[in-house]
Amino acid sequence: MRRIYLVLPPNVHILDLGGPMQVLGSVAALGISPLELVCVGPLKELTSFQGLALSAVRPLPARLVAGDVVIVVGFKLAVSALSTPEQQQIVRWLQTVAKPRLGEITLASVCTGAFLLGEAGLLDGRNCTTHHDHLARLQQRNPLARVLSNRLLVEDGALITSAGVTAGIDLALHLIRHRFGAAAAIRVARENVVPFRRLGQDPALDVPLRYRDHHHPVIHAVQDFLTGQPASALPYRELAERFALSYRHLARLFQQECGVTLKQYQQQLRLDLARRLLKDSDWAVEIVAERCGFASPQAFRAAWRQEEPVAPSLWRAQP
Repeated sequence: MRRIYLVLPPNVHILDLGGPMQVLGSVAALGISPLELVCVGPLKELTSFQGLALSAVRPLPARLVAGDVVIVVGFKLAVSALSTPEQQQIVRWLQTVAKPRLGEITLASVCTGAFLLGEAGLLDGRNCTTHHDHLARLQQRNPLARVLSNRLLVEDGALITSAGVTAGIDLALHLIRHRFGAAAAIRVARENVVPFRRLGQDPALDVPLRYRDHHHPVIHAVQDFLTGQPASALPYRELAERFALSYRHLARLFQQECGVTLKQYQQQLRLDLARRLLKDSDWAVEIVAERCGFASPQAFRAAWRQEEPVAPSLWRAQP
């Protein structure tokens, strides 16, 4: 992922644009990757719904290359049909330029941007979402789509739709996590002081991203250390000393900020590593337990039973 095109319809919502731009722009600003953000659309100059004039918008590109990401930004949805010349130009571009490359590129929307994807036929047969006020209307206009409620993000293959307004920030963090890893996503989230969020029906966050919705720098540093080496057998007393704390103080702070104990957090990280090793290697369960930092195979199985209903060997055999 080296280039992200943000497609701007007329009456674009400023936060739908500014939220993802700020977060994605941090990738290059922090030196993670030279990610290029390009605002494109049918008009070189346009006015946002909030009244701010936007200029220097580039034309919709004639071609896309593998790895590009296209985000259709949300806009003020009129009661009438999506039939303005500018909207139809975006729809035709999505049909002729973006759709044929889907799979090689990632196509996403923020808020009502999903309606333009729908007009281009890109939601047919797919799971999707939009702002909660417009879910029924999106389903009505796209009867072949499966419109899901109570979701921040819905990923269906190479197409990702997000809910209203600030969900564009969650979309941006999701893209960063997918392309650059959890550590990069955590760094960007902390830089922009935004939490990783989920709604009731969303899939659970990846383990490294959980319990990060706080602003305590020392606890984040401890989490960074443990995430980087989940199998570490460093005693908790020595871990605390690395951060100039007593273990008792660290344990109290960690539970206060994260809502789980230090031991519970490290166990979740180790089990996450165990799942990866079970799927990606043919090591015996005993070897996996050792490589993940568990004191014994029995300790590993006891921890495993707290989260998984089937034994590790049976879990590994699942498709």
